Amino acid sequence: MKFTLALTLDKDAQSKSSTIDNFFKEVGTFVQSKNYGGGIIEYFIICRVINPPIGYEHLFRDFKPKFIEHKSLINKLTGQPFVIENQFSYSIKIQSEKYKNFIEANENESRKILAFEILNSLSNLDALPKKVKDFDKEKFKSDMQEFFKEQNLL
Repeated sequence: MKFTLALTLDKDAQSKSSTIDNFFKEVGTFVQSKNYGGGIIEYFIICRVINPPIGYEHLFRDFKPKFIEHKSLINKLTGQPFVIENQFSYSIKIQSEKYKNFIEANENESRKILAFEILNSLSNLDALPKKVKDFDKEKFKSDMQEFFKEQNLL
């Protein structure tokens, strides 16, 4: 399974981009070495580290969990066709008080906040459609929790 990230940062969070990217690469390497079945080929998290101005929070809504079984698309920049298969995606958001703590924290504390947000977001797996039968979500959840414990992030 492929574990990927799309990242949205505001200007104050730019300094944390390498921390976030390295963290997701480590998680991705761990997940790639495991087998949870073929029901999900790509686990895609949209991570937003933003502090929207008061009154503009509605512009930064979370993306609901979504499962794409098969979709053919064409890259608008290159014109190349590509296919998305068995992708599960949703977003996590670090904002308000968590945002302030994340920005001011050292690298390890920032990683702890990310681990906490990812563990909380695993409840999104309950939104998987019933047709996705070949995915061991309980094993995935427990492995993620164990990985974060091994990294001393919990």
